[in-house]
Amino acid sequence: MFAKNLLSTVCTICLFRTIHAEFENNVCPSLWDYPSMKENTNCWYDFAAESKVPDIIKKTGYPFQEYRVQTRDGYILTLFRIPSLNTGKEPVFMLHGIQSTSAVFVGLGKNSLAFLLADAGYDVWLGNYRGTEYSEEHVNYNISDRRFWDYGVDEIALIDVPSMLDTVKYHSRRKDIIYIGHSLGTTAALMYASEYPEAAKNTVKLFVFLSPAYKLNSIPSPYRMFFPLLKPFLRLTSSINVVQVLSRGYSRRLTKPTCLASTSLMLVCMHALNLYLGPLSQMAPETLPVYFNQLPGGTSLKTLTFVTESVKGKFTKYDYGRGRNMIKYGSVEPPEYNITEIKVPIVIYYARNDWATPKKDAINLYRTLPKKIRYGLYEIPAEYFNHFDFLFGRDAKKLLYDHLLKLLGRVSKKDNLLTEKIEE
Repeated sequence: MFAKNLLSTVCTICLFRTIHAEFENNVCPSLWDYPSMKENTNCWYDFAAESKVPDIIKKTGYPFQEYRVQTRDGYILTLFRIPSLNTGKEPVFMLHGIQSTSAVFVGLGKNSLAFLLADAGYDVWLGNYRGTEYSEEHVNYNISDRRFWDYGVDEIALIDVPSMLDTVKYHSRRKDIIYIGHSLGTTAALMYASEYPEAAKNTVKLFVFLSPAYKLNSIPSPYRMFFPLLKPFLRLTSSINVVQVLSRGYSRRLTKPTCLASTSLMLVCMHALNLYLGPLSQMAPETLPVYFNQLPGGTSLKTLTFVTESVKGKFTKYDYGRGRNMIKYGSVEPPEYNITEIKVPIVIYYARNDWATPKKDAINLYRTLPKKIRYGLYEIPAEYFNHFDFLFGRDAKKLLYDHLLKLLGRVSKKDNLLTEKIEE
């Protein structure tokens, strides 16, 4: 009996230790709490700092579905869905920015935009374009094949976006999709709706752009000096047959353990990021492990070269050089995307201290759009709010999401959308 009780006690202790180890503290409310995080009672466990999108959705208590979409050029994309029982509201399709994934829309727990939309009764779809963590498959190539990474923003916008929207339309049986994009997710929407204006009009009811990336002449970041080097670097890596190194398998394996190794390294990483995103950030210390668990999400060097052209005030298809441009486009210069062709209403949200997609450039985009599709221009009412605070800011719900949900509520009730502008 004694041996049996002893064995039972040992098993209980082992089980306790296993459970405790599985749920050790991994986030803290202050940077100065992190050195003693494991034993610090101020810290706690957040599964979003260790989990993938499907688990984050399910562990937060929402229904979950996953769809795999094959594009016409062989890439296999993954779409995540939080289905709604309210069949009266529109499906909402969300697309992330560069070096991100759909995880950015579920990183703030119950206050994440995807969950707030689901709570409001919307059928939420989370897109992941090619080359990102959740879309790393191809019918012929794997991610160690340089041909897998031979794509840019054009392919994302003109192949991936319509492929994902068609999937949403087919499964939801709706043709009034609300498209919410962040950063490059807005770039792809602009290109798609410019190139296929009728198809976009018959699929999307409203575009909502969070920190839109169009012509980015006004970027103040000191990193701007490196943007012209992206294309020469791309040519160099192609000529020596170097496989893509910006996939999440390589980059996050380095950034996550490095940036979370100590308080000083967390500060260094955040300062380095904010030199591009904007220095006045309101990202909370407890959000940093979630952030570094999700980003970077993977992309191609060719996609990154978009900023090379955008800072010059260009919004064109990929520039292959004079000779290849003649073969591909029939002109020496790559054709420009004509956003005056867009027929879908657009609402823009921008932040005054967003360095990646500055206020001046967001306003320029809005004024360049046809008047009939300008349905709102809104500035986040806070000094401390940068490019990723749209997704990870501690006050994102109060400063942005509550306003956006009210806007969508008006859109859902009216066939003619808004009867007044938000702000101009």
